[in-house]
Amino acid sequence: MNEKSVNREHNHEVPRIVPNPWRCAACGSLRVSCQVWVDSNTHEVESVAEDKDDLWCDECAEHTRQVRESELISDTIEPWWEHVPTMEERKVITGLNPDNFSPKDDCKAFREACDMWWRGRTNDEKIRHWRQAVVSEEK
Repeated sequence: MNEKSVNREHNHEVPRIVPNPWRCAACGSLRVSCQVWVDSNTHEVESVAEDKDDLWCDECAEHTRQVRESELISDTIEPWWEHVPTMEERKVITGLNPDNFSPKDDCKAFREACDMWWRGRTNDEKIRHWRQAVVSEEK
């Protein structure tokens, strides 16, 4: 039985996925595919695509590299959070106001509160925030 859930953002059904799913390395989407060769007689998978040209992201509408969610989080999302967002961006992302924190030590209390907020987010939420920021930077 193929269980499905409704993705409210895109208003379509998506299959429930396994822990640590494959994601698009460029945008973080779960809507990725890979080309496989299947034995016509046994229906067994002969080989799975490893070449980027055999991988596809529906969100990007192009061939992209795919990574496991844990790799995307550890190698891309977390480093982005640690180094990229400015105070203003963190204010917008978290909803926290730096004016409500001590300005001592280069606003250390605000930065720590933002980091605590960030640690409370799910991987999907972190990817969504990263994606929105990256899209904004590209415009």
